[in-house]
Amino acid sequence: MAEFKPDIVVLPGRLEASIEEGSYVVMSERNFNVIFNDINLTVVSSIAKGISRFNELLKATSVPRGQLSRHLRTLIKSGWLIKGSSGYGFAASVYVVSTVEEVNGTIIIRLLPNKGAFADPVHGLVIFRDSARDYCSTCPLRMLCTRNVKDMAIKYGIKLHSPEPAEAYMEIFRNLILLNLVKRFKTGSVNLRVLGN
Repeated sequence: MAEFKPDIVVLPGRLEASIEEGSYVVMSERNFNVIFNDINLTVVSSIAKGISRFNELLKATSVPRGQLSRHLRTLIKSGWLIKGSSGYGFAASVYVVSTVEEVNGTIIIRLLPNKGAFADPVHGLVIFRDSARDYCSTCPLRMLCTRNVKDMAIKYGIKLHSPEPAEAYMEIFRNLILLNLVKRFKTGSVNLRVLGN
């Protein structure tokens, strides 16, 4: 079962897709927002369930062949998906939205902690933008998500402060950025793969 709201998408539970944990994609807001198209969400949800080949996606999504091809190309170009020998898959386990600007010859990259996504093989896929709002009080997945965020917090060693699951998902995301990506930028190196236009 998945829950699609205007600013948050939750697909809780074990993902069948192959995901490299600890991998990051840093993307523009424009590329991030590609995911909030209904067909793109349907495609990504199907891939999360382990449906990775084009013909399988065609059948699972009921999207016409040409249209599905266009949406898959868009998802690959924007950084959401990759295409390999076994079909389509997630490009990373964590998707971080960034802004880039140049100030007096210095390039400044800002990571936005209120927009992003993460795919955890055991706990599911969460995509969110802006505020978490009050989606949880009326959501049929509230109890499942509450259990899910507690288990994720334990897995990643994060102490949660947010009482609502949507807020807690965002808190986990911010911590994943701070614990891993920002730490790598500060103390080590980050290997970047630049996608073509």
